[in-house]
Amino acid sequence: MSPLWPETVQLAIGPATLCLSRRGEPALSLPCSGDWDASLAALPALPRRTRLAVCVADRHVRYLRLDWPAGLKAGERAAFVEHRFHAVFGAGPWVVQADRDAICLPSLGVALPAALEAALKGFVGSRGLRLVALEPAFPRSYNRLRPRLRGDGALARLEAGRVTLGLWQGGQWRAVRSQPVARADAAAAVACLVTLLATLPPAAATSGNTSGNTLYLCGATDSAATIDTLPAGWRGVHLEGGE
Repeated sequence: MSPLWPETVQLAIGPATLCLSRRGEPALSLPCSGDWDASLAALPALPRRTRLAVCVADRHVRYLRLDWPAGLKAGERAAFVEHRFHAVFGAGPWVVQADRDAICLPSLGVALPAALEAALKGFVGSRGLRLVALEPAFPRSYNRLRPRLRGDGALARLEAGRVTLGLWQGGQWRAVRSQPVARADAAAAVACLVTLLATLPPAAATSGNTSGNTLYLCGATDSAATIDTLPAGWRGVHLEGGE
């Protein structure tokens, strides 16, 4: 008998692989090239009406901290976000997103390659599937781990060849950085934090250190490894379950 409700299948677009996960079956991993259409076409057939939830590795995503200009109207937000990403990362073309609830406070903006979104829409359309989620990896991990994040600090997500780190203070995003690394480990996360703190005004970089800030690590990291050489006023915590 067919299921009463459509199945939800998870597709992880990694740095160099596609990983398809279905309930009750082993995950299937396939190579992922720069040709999105060809990579997706290699995936096996799925039942029609299957719901596809996609997570995109940080390697393929661009991130910015967005400060909203005073008086910006709701209808102008999308154009402003697009302008900021084009100014920093070039023409792309990009598909941009930002936190819709952050009207005045700084928020995290993301940009996905427009070619990837187009390939995914073409893929689900040709196979009779439904694209129900398209999430960049860092915000996905942050949202899942948010109940475990305490006070001021930073979250560093590690994946093969990359560290993505978001820094917050007083409940607001202070900065975000995503950079390639030779080895994605605790040392790379600390180096990324130090570099990011150096870009902030001294008061913003040091405020709150007397009560302690926390660097949280998730992703491809050894949970037994020691997080050493942290800046003064910081401690390190390994987290699991953010993927």
